[in-house]
Amino acid sequence: MKATLVFLLLAQVSWAGPFQQRGLFDFMLEDEASGIGPEDPFRTVPEVEPLGPVCPFRCQCHLRVVQCSDLELGTNPLKSSGIENGAFQGMKKLSYIRIADTNITTIPQGLPPSLTELHLEGNKISKVDAASLKGLNNLAKLGLSFNSISAVDNGTLANTPHLRELHLDNNKLIKVPGGLAEHKYIQVVYLHNNNISAVGPNDFCPPGYNTKKASYSGVSLFSNPVQYWEIQPSTFRCVYVRSAIQLGNYK
Repeated sequence: MKATLVFLLLAQVSWAGPFQQRGLFDFMLEDEASGIGPEDPFRTVPEVEPLGPVCPFRCQCHLRVVQCSDLELGTNPLKSSGIENGAFQGMKKLSYIRIADTNITTIPQGLPPSLTELHLEGNKISKVDAASLKGLNNLAKLGLSFNSISAVDNGTLANTPHLRELHLDNNKLIKVPGGLAEHKYIQVVYLHNNNISAVGPNDFCPPGYNTKKASYSGVSLFSNPVQYWEIQPSTFRCVYVRSAIQLGNYK
C-alpha cells in the first residue's frame, strides 16, 4: 500500500512542468497587469490638456500671426459699401477669394495681386470695370456667373494677362467681351444664358491661323439669341477640338 502511494506521488512530480526561478519583479508585473496589488498613494492621473485654437484651412499660424490663402465671404448680406478701401491690403499671400451670393454691385477694389482665383458668382454686379482688375497679373480663373452684367469694359482682359478661365454665363451680355482674340492664355469661356445676338469672325481668335495663342478647350454659347448657323466656321479656328464648342437654340 505504501509502495503504491509513493509511486503515485513520484508520478505526479514527474508529470509537472519544470520549475522556473522567478524574481519578485515578475510577480509585480503580473499583479499590475491583472489590476491586483496595492494602490500607489502618490499616483496621479495625467490631465488632458484642452485643445488650443485651430489654425484655419489654407492658413499658416505661428504664435499670434495668421497667414491665409483661403478667404470665403459668401452667402451673407454683404454690400459693396461694406467692403472698405484697403480691406485686402497686406494680404500678400492670398490666392483665393470667394464672395458669392451677396448684395455687392461692383467688383471690390484693391484686390491683392497674388490672387489666382476670384469667384464673385450670384451677386448683383452690373458691369465689369477694367480698373477693378488692374494689377491681377496672376489671376487664372475669374467667376462672374449669375450676375446682371451687361457690359465688360475694353481693356479688362488685358489687366489679367495670365487668365485661363472666364465664367460670364447667366448674365445680360449683348455681345462677346472684347479682348478675347488678343489674350494669349485664355482657354475656357462660358457665355451661355446671355443676350448675345451676333458673333463676329474675330471675336474669339486673332486673324489668321499661325498664332501663338493658346487653343480653346471650352467655349459655351448656347441659350443666346444668336443662331448657330449664322456663325462663320472660321470663327472658332483656334479651338482645340470642335466638340469644345457648345452651341444651341435660344430658350
